[in-house]
Amino acid sequence: MAKIYLKPSSRADAYPNGGDESYWMRKIASAVETALSRLGVCCVLEGDPPPDCGLCLYLCSHAAPAEMEAKIKGADVFYYKYSPAGRRAAEVFSACLKGLYPQPELVEASPTAAREDLANAKAPALLLNLCYHDNPQDEAWLVSNVDVISAGLAKTAAEFLGVDSVDG
Repeated sequence: MAKIYLKPSSRADAYPNGGDESYWMRKIASAVETALSRLGVCCVLEGDPPPDCGLCLYLCSHAAPAEMEAKIKGADVFYYKYSPAGRRAAEVFSACLKGLYPQPELVEASPTAAREDLANAKAPALLLNLCYHDNPQDEAWLVSNVDVISAGLAKTAAEFLGVDSVDG
């Protein structure tokens, strides 16, 4: 059975139109879990990533530096820079987000060595920064498209794991 570690952010950063990062990332994670469970994929949402999982996804949003607040938009997919499998996963999820995000040119896959959670994962691991929550347009896109974003992430995860998924 395919297994994924799905970790929504627990940060309490406020979203301009209500809720906070933890609330919205948990909504997305819950919908991804539901979709993947229907396909027979085991989702682990608590604790540490299990050693036998095939993918680790960390879900969160950005906040711009104070001098740029509300001026930056986009989504980023971070992966451990020394992981070829992580890079491949980042390319796949970046393509997914480019198909979902209203300005695909603002979606990037970026290597990092600064994140221990990505470096220590036994499976390909990604940090998905889905939007800048301090930008009203980005935040409105995310909260208005939770179902679309979740479905896209679930479909992409299933495909990455080699699980047959259904369109939609």
